[in-house]
Amino acid sequence: MRRDKSNSLLALATAALAALAGCASAPPSVVPAANDAYQLRVSGARYESQADTNIKALAIASDYCAKLDKHLLFRQSTESGEHSWAAKQEDLTFVCSDANDPELVRANAPRDAGIVAQQ
Repeated sequence: MRRDKSNSLLALATAALAALAGCASAPPSVVPAANDAYQLRVSGARYESQADTNIKALAIASDYCAKLDKHLLFRQSTESGEHSWAAKQEDLTFVCSDANDPELVRANAPRDAGIVAQQ
């Protein structure tokens, strides 16, 4: 009887630890937003820079669009990390676009080299 009780307790403890580990290591999820856009929130470690966190978010968004056989179009980025030692966050809004979508094609259009910026 005692052995059955200890096995049950061990199984329960193992299940609880597995559940907690799953929550801690869950990857950031992409959620639908308005106008065919998606949102993603990525948190970085305290030792990572804001740029590291931004790159992680862009990589996740790019992979998400690639799985849909589409290309990533950046829409908006909001960064947060109040102090250099604080964990950084990136809230990214993006769109997954077809290769021949006019918005994507226009973004790759060559620029007019004859235009000179003046002050």
